[in-house]
Amino acid sequence: MKKVHTLLVVWQNPKTRSFYHIGTLSHYDGYYEFTYTYNASGHGKLKDALNNGYMLHPAFPDPTKIYRSKELFPAFERRLPSPDRADFKAILSDLGLDENSTKMDLLQQTRGRLASDTYSFEQPLRLEDDGKLCVSFFVHGMRYQNLPQNWATWLAINETLKLVQEPTNAYDPHAVAIYTHGGKKLGYVPAFYSKAIFSLLENGVNPSVRVVYMNEKSTPHWWLKVAFECEIPSFQEATLDELDPVMG
Repeated sequence: MKKVHTLLVVWQNPKTRSFYHIGTLSHYDGYYEFTYTYNASGHGKLKDALNNGYMLHPAFPDPTKIYRSKELFPAFERRLPSPDRADFKAILSDLGLDENSTKMDLLQQTRGRLASDTYSFEQPLRLEDDGKLCVSFFVHGMRYQNLPQNWATWLAINETLKLVQEPTNAYDPHAVAIYTHGGKKLGYVPAFYSKAIFSLLENGVNPSVRVVYMNEKSTPHWWLKVAFECEIPSFQEATLDELDPVMG
């Protein structure tokens, strides 16, 4: 079976702060492939983004085209630290990578974020060999929770958290909030996963969500990273449809 490394290409509206899964970047069989989510239906995909201020990337002007290249597209390559930097090995070490890591590994760990735009590259839900669905992500919306400066003292690495559905949320009817077991609200599951994870919860899944990284001195979108893992339930067809767009 061919090895495929996939990342979700996400755009954030700078005014509303809403997130949209506008495309998918994959690497397999020696090629990089980028496609927009033009044919994907529902909230938070390309058509929704276009209706809310998004403009197609100049490097990828055709929303219906499959873009392929032997090299990483320059528009994405420029988001990576250069191997010519004197501190490149230190950067790899800080990210938990080494010299054998691929550009996709580096893009995944840095999330490809630049101060000059509102794109990021996020991990999809992935099906592991043991049959579990897994993903790791940074908690969204923490800056809006009026958290005290010492919020990090509430948590410890490997501490588990709980998920709470918010079907009456005014911004996303599939919103899933993240709480400590003591009842303190930390933020939300990123919107580009929310429909899939909301659906899993609806189907009786009891996922494990644990803290894997904290840095309260960083900017809010790097404050708290969690690992999500769950067993696969007996899916209904609708559930599969909701999971498919964010699975690698």
